[in-house]
Amino acid sequence: MAKRAKVKSVANAEIRAAKKFLKSKGLESDEVSPRKFAAAAKKLDKGFQETLEILARTLSAGQV
Repeated sequence: MAKRAKVKSVANAEIRAAKKFLKSKGLESDEVSPRKFAAAAKKLDKGFQETLEILARTLSAGQV
């Protein structure tokens, strides 16, 4: 039996909320996966807005 990586499960409600949040910010699900975004927020123990700011800062090498 193959070992699976330990991944915190993300509830469907969290995924829907992430999708709604991302859409309100003008991002579509083909640009940012709501499931991965919700999982990142959960892992960081941050809200969606703060997670988006961290992601933007990281991707822009601190220029945001």
